[in-house]
Amino acid sequence: MRFRQIRDVLDWTRTFHDTLANDYDGLAKGHEKERVGMLLQYLAEHERALSGALQHYEEDAAKALLATWYDQAPEVKLPPDLNSLCDTLEKVDTDTVLALALLFHDLLIDMYKALAAKAPTPAAKTLFDSLISQETREKMRTVRDALRLEDL
Repeated sequence: MRFRQIRDVLDWTRTFHDTLANDYDGLAKGHEKERVGMLLQYLAEHERALSGALQHYEEDAAKALLATWYDQAPEVKLPPDLNSLCDTLEKVDTDTVLALALLFHDLLIDMYKALAAKAPTPAAKTLFDSLISQETREKMRTVRDALRLEDL
């Protein structure tokens, strides 16, 4: 994926979160393992919240920052979508679902780090450093909440 402006990065990431939320929702409905279904539903809500946070970033950011161009944006290697993993997820436990969710968080953290490292302006670096922090906090929160689910 080659981004052109910061707005493109935020739009793509928001779409990524929305797609994950919809995929998690679809997999959670009628899942044979109740705890896995509950975790998938939690992850869907979590992804929607992250999408909403990105929407707020875009609404609050300066228009000049959003229009900042990246000449050589990093390529992002995407994992397969959740729909292609449906058969696998139907037969797994919460640990496997959690590991997959953490993979998605790590993907975004790595992307943000690459973008921060190549930031064309200090404001762009600050934005991506902030997104790194947010995504890292959300990753830890996901682990904590998933472990609480296991204790139920």
